[in-house]
Amino acid sequence: MTENCSKNISNNEIRSISPDGISGMIFTMEGIKNSVILLNGPMGCKFYHSTTSHFLMPRPPLYLPVEEDGEKVEVRFDFLNEWFFRQPRVPCTWLDGHDYVYGTLDKVRAGLTYIREHIACDLITVINAPGASLIGDDPRELCREIFPDIPTLVLESPGFSTEYYEGCDTALLELFRQAGDRLWGEKSTAECVTKLRPTVNILGISIWQKYALGDMEEIRRILSMCGIDVNCILCAGCSLDEIKRIPEADLNIVLYPEMGASAAKWLQEQKQMPYYICEVPPIGFDATLKFSSDVSEILKTDCEKVKEEIEYSRALAWYNISGIYNACGKPDGTVFAVSSFPSQEEGLTRFLTEYLGMIRDTREIGNTTAEIVFSDANIISELMLQKKQFCGIEIANPTMGYVDVIQKTMVGIRGSLFLVEQVLNSFMTRIV
Repeated sequence: MTENCSKNISNNEIRSISPDGISGMIFTMEGIKNSVILLNGPMGCKFYHSTTSHFLMPRPPLYLPVEEDGEKVEVRFDFLNEWFFRQPRVPCTWLDGHDYVYGTLDKVRAGLTYIREHIACDLITVINAPGASLIGDDPRELCREIFPDIPTLVLESPGFSTEYYEGCDTALLELFRQAGDRLWGEKSTAECVTKLRPTVNILGISIWQKYALGDMEEIRRILSMCGIDVNCILCAGCSLDEIKRIPEADLNIVLYPEMGASAAKWLQEQKQMPYYICEVPPIGFDATLKFSSDVSEILKTDCEKVKEEIEYSRALAWYNISGIYNACGKPDGTVFAVSSFPSQEEGLTRFLTEYLGMIRDTREIGNTTAEIVFSDANIISELMLQKKQFCGIEIANPTMGYVDVIQKTMVGIRGSLFLVEQVLNSFMTRIV
């Protein structure tokens, strides 16, 4: 791209490369082990989601029969199949112009029948792509007819470009609404379960989130220090058996409200389960302390171990911050911009402004002149094409391709130190 062309990049063009609602639905359901998502839509809607979900959170492979001898082989990238199309996840009905005129149910039936006959799974989800949703075909009866023994649900996406987190929130809520009876029956409380320590469910984490695995590990660690066990982390690698145990927990915790608050409120109304919604996610020392203190107070446990580690980590961070500050006066007063989903933006902003003394540029991300930009690789790359001078720090997918062999996190105590480390190293890599 030439310099003249790069100057014409608008903020709307930058925003248009963000994942949308249907991506949120697919990645939410792909975060359940041994589930199959049948995408009722054109092949163009399938390829990215199948490849990405496979690499974001690997699962045991699906197996399909080879027509010559009937033996089953792993679905992989060199195996051609009319539903999987050389991809290991997210089979697709490959809708074309004929289907949009005469309806999609024949292909949905054929796809579901193939899955029933050849793939062992615990949960089936049919996701109608925006075009299929607008046709008005409802495959719910087909799902129940073809899969009478396992939970099924159908997700609609008529709002063509809704936000990613809206799709996550909708998918999680509909999982409970449509499949709750099959999952739990009359089970409603944890009264009949004997436990040594209180347990919680975690809502609002998606496999699409950068550092999802590290975030889950850190949340488990923080809660364990408070004497609390995690029962189920929903749709981020959980199994159907774990979902069936959801009513056994003492509390539902929503880390990111826009991706789980609706489901938590439904569980309170239908299963009398209390919930705690983070005002901001536990990003930074203060937010982590509030998170652990609030949850411990609700469940009558002790968070002193968390407080002690936070104090130690604050001292460690201060030692490193003071060295950079004495050398160049940073990070105090450094202007930053952040582009992510709302609660993550709020958590980062509070930590960077209140703890590090940085200043947020609140302009649209495409117009920012910030010294440090926290976002995904697409937005960082687009800003680079505009010849802007800044340091980019990736906090969301997609990334530039850096391979995290050791799991990182942005939440909790370790996440606070990691963010401090990234900010301080931005001053080492270029002058800001």
